[in-house]
Amino acid sequence: VASGKVILQERLHQKKIFLVLDDVNKVEQLNALCGSHEWFGQGSRIIITTRDDDLLGKLEVHHRYRMKEMGDNESLELFSWHSFKQPNPVEGFADLSRDVVKYSGGLPLALEVIGSFLLTRKRKTEWKSVLEKLKLIPNSKVLEKLRISFDGLSDDDVQEIFLDIAFFFIGMDQEDVTSILEDCGYYAVTGISVLVQQSLITVDRKNKIGMHDLLRDMGREIV
Repeated sequence: VASGKVILQERLHQKKIFLVLDDVNKVEQLNALCGSHEWFGQGSRIIITTRDDDLLGKLEVHHRYRMKEMGDNESLELFSWHSFKQPNPVEGFADLSRDVVKYSGGLPLALEVIGSFLLTRKRKTEWKSVLEKLKLIPNSKVLEKLRISFDGLSDDDVQEIFLDIAFFFIGMDQEDVTSILEDCGYYAVTGISVLVQQSLITVDRKNKIGMHDLLRDMGREIV
């Protein structure tokens, strides 16, 4: 790490750069990558994203920007795309949809995950059951809201595949992960397909498996 710092300073101290540090959770990470403004040329810009507000208090940041929650209309549209595959709720589900959006806390990830979970559930009784669970969970308990979709996975094998991915396989090639999981006795092709449909994992253009940090944290907390 020490030698890397020296190299960064030597190569970049006269260059104007634009640096983005995503999902920082330790001061040591910042010290290793941008220990001082003097490391970079005049006019450089550094953007740091973090869920730890206290971390920013330890740094000489010039500006802070707190992400705002989505508005009601935007939230409803995002939820509808995942739960109905269209920008608005279908007839008879408008009020239920607004209530689900309200109790999802304005978090886009929760809207996507819960919306995808409800996509195949056509009965209002099923929606009302999910809504009652959401009402019992404070907005600050984001992981508990997301867990509703995990608990709703009907197949124990699919749950196990999700947990294995959360711990071991994020960033790996889908074919490699499928091969490993099937060697362990899981129906991995079907399981991964279900998790993608439920917005619990992603597969990018390079066939790499991804998972949102909050979903990863939820999986690791479950275990």
